[in-house]
Amino acid sequence: MYDISLQPQIPSFAGGNNIHTFMETIYLCIIIFLFVLAVFDLIVGVSNDAVNFLNSAVGAKAASFKTILFIAGIGIFIGASLSNGMMDIARHGIYQPEHFYFAEIMCILLAVMLTDVVLLDVFNSMGMPTSTTVSLVFELLGGTFALSTYQST
Repeated sequence: MYDISLQPQIPSFAGGNNIHTFMETIYLCIIIFLFVLAVFDLIVGVSNDAVNFLNSAVGAKAASFKTILFIAGIGIFIGASLSNGMMDIARHGIYQPEHFYFAEIMCILLAVMLTDVVLLDVFNSMGMPTSTTVSLVFELLGGTFALSTYQST
């Protein structure tokens, strides 16, 4: 009834979709690495915000250390609770992900997370003040600009 010999032959490497399995494994590893970096970024970012809150109050001896820590803790909690619009600004204002392929987005986000953890950790270690929001925005801008420059050449 149906002659199977007339069908085009499937190459042997496509039988198990080895290339797709390989890329899925790579992307899964990148996502796990991004998750680990996000945990470190959260630790570094919160410590940076705490240092920014505490620096002048402790230096001026405005109150006891426990009172300063309590007020800073409340400030960090409120800031984390009310900052839900920041990623929307980054997603729609800095770069437009619909103009990139998935692999390019992964490259940008990996570069941003690595740079953010290293930059904030170095600044905190040296005791220099920095803004987590400004650093994140300019890391997104730099990553997007570098990738688009690379694509145009």
